[in-house]
Amino acid sequence: MGFCECTVKFALFVFNLACALLGLVILIFSVLAVVQGKSFKTLLDGQITTTGIVLIVIGALVFLIAFFGCCGAIREDTCMLTTYGVILSAILLVQVAIGVMAFVYRDKFEDGFNKGIDQTFEDYKNPGAKAIIDELQRNVKCCGLHGPTFWTSPDLPGSCCGLEDTATCSRNQAYNDGCEPKIRDLIKQLFKLLGIIALAIAAVELICVIFAFCLSSSIKREELRAYA
Repeated sequence: MGFCECTVKFALFVFNLACALLGLVILIFSVLAVVQGKSFKTLLDGQITTTGIVLIVIGALVFLIAFFGCCGAIREDTCMLTTYGVILSAILLVQVAIGVMAFVYRDKFEDGFNKGIDQTFEDYKNPGAKAIIDELQRNVKCCGLHGPTFWTSPDLPGSCCGLEDTATCSRNQAYNDGCEPKIRDLIKQLFKLLGIIALAIAAVELICVIFAFCLSSSIKREELRAYA
């Protein structure tokens, strides 16, 4: 194997290692997002959980297939390399499709978010909604739908001050930020981070696909020359 082929082989191994690590990162991050999102499932109409599960599956597949690619490069197995390249190409297309769908349906997600959080705040007297809102206000450090003025009572819920459910909170001690705009900003940051990670993985995957087919073709040519 010549210098160029060895370079491609080494590069493919390194890129696959990077791809495996990126897949592991998105897998861990998505699991954490799903776990944290369970508390706000009612508010978000289950959309964060659904998105997180999809990303978990993608992250796991990327990790496993990248490991498969590492083995193919080390063993110089043309069948493994070709199979790896085809599967990774298919995954790349699926990722692009998911990205397009997320962009197209972003307004639907926002509408579902607005409907969910508005309804939950309106149902605050319901024990289930109260528990969600109190946890939300404490964790996100917000008060009311758009601010403390949402609450008509002089004594605000204790969670507006980060206190327990049974405590009360005065308006001058309450968090000034409303929950809806603050959660909206958090979701935008979450999707921005996920988008950056997804683009990084896609770039590495594309390079891996090119290198896999190039290395496989080179190995086949060498095998043909050896039998000639």
